[in-house]
Amino acid sequence: MSVFDEAATLDIPGQASEETPEAATARVEAMVLGACFMATPAHDPVPAVAQILSDDGDWYRPHHETIWRAILALHARSKPTGVPMVEAELRRSDELAKVGGFVQLSQIAAQACLAVEVEHYAEIVHGYARLRRYQQALTRGMQTARRADPVGVTDAIAAHQAELEHLAADQSGDDGMFGHFSDGLQDHLDSLETTVEAAAVTGLTDLDQVLKMRPGNVVVVAGRPAMGKSAATLGIALANAAAGRPTLVHSLEMGRSEVTNRVLSNRSRVALHHLMDGGDAITEDDWTRMARRLPELEALPLWMDYTPRVTPGLVRTRIKSLIRQTGRAPLVIIDYIQLMYTDQRNSRQTAYDRVSEVSREIKIIAEETGAVIICCAQLNRGSEHREGKIPQTSDLRDSGQLEQDASAIVLLHREDAYTPDSPRAGESDMILSKNRNGPTCTVTVAHQFHYSRLRDMSTDSD
Repeated sequence: MSVFDEAATLDIPGQASEETPEAATARVEAMVLGACFMATPAHDPVPAVAQILSDDGDWYRPHHETIWRAILALHARSKPTGVPMVEAELRRSDELAKVGGFVQLSQIAAQACLAVEVEHYAEIVHGYARLRRYQQALTRGMQTARRADPVGVTDAIAAHQAELEHLAADQSGDDGMFGHFSDGLQDHLDSLETTVEAAAVTGLTDLDQVLKMRPGNVVVVAGRPAMGKSAATLGIALANAAAGRPTLVHSLEMGRSEVTNRVLSNRSRVALHHLMDGGDAITEDDWTRMARRLPELEALPLWMDYTPRVTPGLVRTRIKSLIRQTGRAPLVIIDYIQLMYTDQRNSRQTAYDRVSEVSREIKIIAEETGAVIICCAQLNRGSEHREGKIPQTSDLRDSGQLEQDASAIVLLHREDAYTPDSPRAGESDMILSKNRNGPTCTVTVAHQFHYSRLRDMSTDSD
């Protein structure tokens, strides 16, 4: 029997034998509020109820929500929450008549459940609230389906799925998040005996030593145009997939043909401009190199998404699909985050607001799924006017939220982009300006953009 069926058949004095779900949930709400009226210092159910029920949307009857707000206001001031005090609080806020006056408060008090039962009945109230939200989400989904055009149907489905998944997650209650420090301490100490394996690898030895990517991490790889963001992140994707780990790439900036050419160039060591030109530009040696690598490339656990309009909801959908297929959370590359859209189309939303919302949603998705998400990001022109042209975290374009949400930020810089005759030609600096899992430092790698890749400085050409 579900909590909804249970609520409709509660054995309460004066209840009709057949009661509608609406009447049943209103009655259970009165039982919970009545128990809060009876609170004493020794038995105070208000904190437990507040942990389960929100004061915005969980209450079916509006006047019950008004009474609950008055109880919370009194409780916050360490005042008693009995009927006389609640009456005075409602009178002070000029809401007493709206809830039915002292008579209604007295009737609610008469229906109070026992203090030991209040959490059980609060869960029933919350269950009914979730059911109402589910019904509302389905209604909105039908309305959206009627208005959607064939081109935007994927976005509509992704947005609806994201809403349903949010409802299914149900973040009410503490879910073990609140407790004494010693709870689980011994289990944690036992876990320290096992070496923690990184959730993803970059293929760059020095970078992997300092950038320990954990499940749920969001890493931002940022730089000015032509600094190698796409080459760096695509190389990370290929290295991670080559290690047998599922990998997903959302390519918003480049199409299928361009990405495929870069992958072939990276793994086969065929000059990228040969592949871009095609035909006679591709030599026999090039064909041989690609043929040798083809079985390896076909076997990679690598998925590509060239959808031009990517939203957080779509990213969540793709991740969940790969988890079902592979049994583990993938590494996700988004190239790049400033080109993403929010799930709710809003023409009045500024670029700053849009990127901030996308950033926060990406962080939530990473934490929910356990995926590591690496986002390319553009930097503004701040470094262009700085001595040495060295980029800083504050140069992130369109949003400070990216800096807050990221577990690590890698800024790309190369001297030869500004000084072609630099003695450091061929070198790229990967500046870890933020790193929650390790030190902040600068890792120097070699860039081979003719092969669309970055390499360890000490790695022999293979």
